[in-house]
Amino acid sequence: MQEIIDRKVYDTNSAERIAKHGAIVDKGDFYALAETLYKDPNGEYFLHCQGGAATEYADQTPNGTTYGETLELLTKEEALDWCEKRSANSETVLEEFADLIENVNTAE
Repeated sequence: MQEIIDRKVYDTNSAERIAKHGAIVDKGDFYALAETLYKDPNGEYFLHCQGGAATEYADQTPNGTTYGETLELLTKEEALDWCEKRSANSETVLEEFADLIENVNTAE
């Protein structure tokens, strides 16, 4: 997916996938939801959000709601918060956000 936000192009095809929450979204499933965290070549983080008609990502139409998808920009701290809330793989989180994480197992 590609979207222009604040006069910048964000594209899932040219960004690095960091983590994913949810399954592949079946556009006919009203409750299906998936979020994928990406980092673009400039180091900016964004979420690719997809969801069925009964989710927060649904698109409004004249006849009700339908499957929708969008991109949401995140700061690095917000991206780490998202990973923690979604229980992303700890190795991935440590690799990507080492500068923001305190290691409580380190002896001083």
